[in-house]
Amino acid sequence: MRRIGLFIIFLLPLMGFSQKFNGGLLLGGNVSQVDGDDLEGYHKVGFQAGAYVNLRLSKHSSFQMEMEYFQKGSRKASNPDSGVSDHSYLIRIHYLEIPVLYQYTFAKRVQAEIGPAIDVYLGSLEESDGIVSPSTVPFRPVTLSGILGIACYITPNLKLGFRFNYSLLSIRQPTDTPPPSYRYILFEKGQYNNVLSLTLSWDFKKFEK
Repeated sequence: MRRIGLFIIFLLPLMGFSQKFNGGLLLGGNVSQVDGDDLEGYHKVGFQAGAYVNLRLSKHSSFQMEMEYFQKGSRKASNPDSGVSDHSYLIRIHYLEIPVLYQYTFAKRVQAEIGPAIDVYLGSLEESDGIVSPSTVPFRPVTLSGILGIACYITPNLKLGFRFNYSLLSIRQPTDTPPPSYRYILFEKGQYNNVLSLTLSWDFKKFEK
C-alpha cells in the first residue's frame, strides 16, 4: 500500500505537465478461480485498489498505466449436506499489479480496453479444511497477465468498468513433476489466475467526449 501511495504522489505533478495527461483512483471487487487446481467456479471474492495515469492520443485512442493492490485466488467451501465431500480449501494471493492498457472510446463515453499486466507477488495464504498448509510449490515472484475490458462513464469523472483478467504465465515456479491437475495453456503447464472484476474509477480531470 505504501508503493501505491508513492505512485499517487508521483501522478500529481505529472497532471500539470500536459493537457493530454489525466489520472485518477480506482476501487473494485472481483471473483476469481485458479485454473489447474481441480476446482471449478468463481468462488473466491477479493478486492483491488490503486491509481492510474492516462495519456489521450486522440478523440478515440488512449493509453493507461495503473498500479494497484490486487487479490486473487481460489476457494471451495465445505458442504457436508452434499453427501460427497465436506473438504474446504482456500488460497488468497496478494499482488501488486501494473497494467498497461490501450483504450478505444466509442459511442462518446464507452471504452474498450486491452493489454498486459505485470503481477508482482506480495504474499499468499493457503488453507485446507481451515488449517494453514504452506505450499510445496512456490509462487513466481513476478508473472504476467492479460486484460480485456469494457467501461462506461457514468459522469464526466466517474467510470464503471468490467474486466476479464487471465494469467499468461503459470503463477507457480516450474516443477519437474507437475501435478495431474495442472493445465497446459499457451507456453507451459501450470496454474493460472482467472478473474472477473468490477471497478469504479475517478478521473482527476473531467472526461472530454
